[in-house]
Amino acid sequence: MVGLVDFFWKLRFLAFFVWFEMAALPLFSQGQDFESQFLIQSYPEEFLPGWYANELRESNSRVFQYPGFGIGGSNAIAMQPISSFDGELIVKLEPSQYESPSLVFWARSMKNGSGDRAAVVEFSWADKIDGDYSEKRLLGNEDEFGNVDQEFRKFELELPEETKNLDLLFLKITVSYGAGSGTCARWMMDDFEFGDQVKDLTPPSITRVRGYEEHVVEIQFSERLDPVFSQFLLNYRLDEEVPEEVSVLNDSLVYLSFPKPLSFKEFQLKVNQIPDLEGNFLSDTTLVFEFSDPTNIPYKNLIINELMPAPKPDMDFPNVEFVELFNAGDHKIRLEGVSLSTSKTEVQLPEYWMEPGAYLILFPQNKLEEMKDYAPFLALNFWPTLLNSGERIILQNDRGELVDQLEYSSSSWGSNELATGGYSLEVVNPFLSCEQTGFLKASIDPLRASPGRENSVLDLSPDTISPVLVHAAFLDSLQILLRFSEPIVQLDSLDSIHFTPQLKVETVKQVESNAILIELLEPAKPSQKYQLSIGQFAMDCAGNLLESSGSTQLILPEEAQMGDIKINELLFNPKSGRPKFVELYNDSDKYLEVGALKLGNLDDTNMPGQLKFIAESGLILGPHEYFAVTTDALKLKSDFPQSPSSQFYQIASLPSYPISGGAVVLLSDKDEIYEVFVYDEDLHHPLLRDPKGVSLERVSTDSPSDLDYNWHSAASNEDFGTPGKRNSNTREESLELDMILISPEVFDPEGSNGNTFTTISYQLDQSGWMGTFEIYDIAGRLVTMLDNNGLLGLKGMYTWTGTNDSGQKVRPGYYILRVKLFDLQGEVIELKKTIVVGTHF
Repeated sequence: MVGLVDFFWKLRFLAFFVWFEMAALPLFSQGQDFESQFLIQSYPEEFLPGWYANELRESNSRVFQYPGFGIGGSNAIAMQPISSFDGELIVKLEPSQYESPSLVFWARSMKNGSGDRAAVVEFSWADKIDGDYSEKRLLGNEDEFGNVDQEFRKFELELPEETKNLDLLFLKITVSYGAGSGTCARWMMDDFEFGDQVKDLTPPSITRVRGYEEHVVEIQFSERLDPVFSQFLLNYRLDEEVPEEVSVLNDSLVYLSFPKPLSFKEFQLKVNQIPDLEGNFLSDTTLVFEFSDPTNIPYKNLIINELMPAPKPDMDFPNVEFVELFNAGDHKIRLEGVSLSTSKTEVQLPEYWMEPGAYLILFPQNKLEEMKDYAPFLALNFWPTLLNSGERIILQNDRGELVDQLEYSSSSWGSNELATGGYSLEVVNPFLSCEQTGFLKASIDPLRASPGRENSVLDLSPDTISPVLVHAAFLDSLQILLRFSEPIVQLDSLDSIHFTPQLKVETVKQVESNAILIELLEPAKPSQKYQLSIGQFAMDCAGNLLESSGSTQLILPEEAQMGDIKINELLFNPKSGRPKFVELYNDSDKYLEVGALKLGNLDDTNMPGQLKFIAESGLILGPHEYFAVTTDALKLKSDFPQSPSSQFYQIASLPSYPISGGAVVLLSDKDEIYEVFVYDEDLHHPLLRDPKGVSLERVSTDSPSDLDYNWHSAASNEDFGTPGKRNSNTREESLELDMILISPEVFDPEGSNGNTFTTISYQLDQSGWMGTFEIYDIAGRLVTMLDNNGLLGLKGMYTWTGTNDSGQKVRPGYYILRVKLFDLQGEVIELKKTIVVGTHF
């Protein structure tokens, strides 16, 4: 192998010395660096002296001047072929002025969208601008200018022998749409020179070294390399280690592969014995560079910085969905293999390099024409369509690790007008270390979006406020949810969380930007009080550690059962403009979850209607505690200043409870009826002059709610109402003497459940009582009279078949049995009981 290498060296050096003796003196006369302003005009008009184009544009399409993308950041000329357009350049030359004229220029391709079409570049010659041009010849090959980001490479064209003495010669360069699918590469040219050229005596140099993958280093050379020498393994050493493979791309990009992943550190790279195509050998070169893997994208280094889920037509900004990415890290990022996904679809991003601090706009390929003025961009053949609202966007690296995610809804815009107005959502501070869902704002840019540049809502103001725990609650016996005052980053997990009495923690994981879920190894005990203490196991997005707030009490509530919760007080006739309320009472020794219970009324068919959940989220009621449900807690506190506002719970609306009378129904979350209270003003004290603003209080929770004498007007010294606390009229013992029993309380006159009638029995403590037994509907209308002032024995019974006085079957629903008992001594007892007439149950 060494002998072969020596042979090649000697052969190339011999060719070099022969050429050097014959080389002519340099004569340059016709050059173009494309720095001058182009005239926006097409053939047959010149856009620069001696230069013509078939369709010159001011924007980044067809043929155009491309500022900042030439050699060393200068200007270049660019052509963008599409399926319906081939770019053409014509250059006027004067060969007769030179001894042996040729031309040299630098060219490259630039990635455009995600297609795989190369730009096919051909050239031809003619002695007249509109004459017959020679047969086209390829510049390089058909894949020379693939749809990738290349470095500028030097190209030299020799004039046909018969044209070297012409006074005028025209060169036509045609750039056309290559084979493949999707978009085609963009072709660029810079530093065009024509005349007697100086032969290349300059050896290649290394212009860039960078990590390409975790075990691959990319080396960019200044020019095309010899294809044989450039792939010799022994010509390269990385910290004295020889690569296991060398590959060359586009003749000037070299990739060194190593068997093990490379560390993030400084390496010493040695390169020697690398010649260019002219035989000029690179001097032995040693350089130091810092390796980083551009595909290893840590969490929050690549940011979803702006998105347009709901564009709108006929606005200044195009009607195009887009997602803008931002490199918030300190190193370059290579996007190949990065996935962007929504709730329904996922797309893999193509090869693309992003510098630190760079932006990149992603949008559908079919919107390229509308978005051509916005850069830098990647137009994707497959676009993951964004929902207008209620969507989560996830960004993952090629290892499947989360890089960033955002969730948005219509509330993210701040108002319905902005949500439907064609405004993008922008991240306020892309350098925060946690999810930005809670920091999204509608763009305030005049275009309603700012893709490719700094966000219009950007705010880098320092945050010095620590997050605090604002809510802690059991989700069930094995899960506890902690919610904080702002988005957080989870640090330590298990060691900083303690319970008294002890609960063993299995896992701690972040489930929302500001919420942590604790999962227990063993279930917690219901109605047991636990004290939770947490250390500084989390910080906010700005790095402020969690503020310690001592211990927090947690209780696992139990599900309320029949008889646990009672209707205890009602204000149905408030003062003008003031709120109504219904008070409930926990008549048990348990901590109960009552948020899922429902309040309702009875509709025209005597069935529960207008059902409302007591709370919009979980609500725990302690043993023997009261709480009042109302529509305005502040006004209720103003009306009843002696009551604790902590026991008020505000909801958007209550069921209808008319002043003229009605029914309050308490139901389970499964719509089981727990209690019914039928009310009217007759239940107030007979001496009460004005019932407005006076509540009805339950005297005994041990007695049924359908006993008239179990309700009484609230006392004046308690502001005529006691919402959220013990009633002013209360008796601990039962008022029910079990004088009247109804069996069954629910029956179907048609016998669908085996009971076609109900039995109403009584049992008295002495003889001599007389009684009236009447049945009314829920509207207070008499349905039938079972007995009127009848003389009663010690016990007896009546039956009702669900018919009225005319013998017609009554409608299904709730009915009230009213019993009035009196004896010869003048004692009077009035009782009410509820009977339900059902159907087909």
